[in-house]
Amino acid sequence: MSEGMDTLRQMSCEEAVREFFAYLDRALSGEPLESLEAHLEECLDCCDRLQFSRQLDSVVKARIDAGTVPAGVEDRLRERLAKLRIGEAADS
Repeated sequence: MSEGMDTLRQMSCEEAVREFFAYLDRALSGEPLESLEAHLEECLDCCDRLQFSRQLDSVVKARIDAGTVPAGVEDRLRERLAKLRIGEAADS
């Protein structure tokens, strides 16, 4: 384990879920990225949630590229899913 990993703050499932779409869009770097990746190495539930988010993101992007989804739907879906996932993480 590297020195940077020794001081890395442990991320909760709720925090991890909030970062999924930024992670999928490759918009995370530095400590947030390292924290999420460390969390995913330990948490199978979040790995499953990330896989679902990855599939959903792919479907939504394909529909948007095809012009079959009305404007604003992607943002509303992302917001609603983040709230649902946070609620699920709190329940577990």
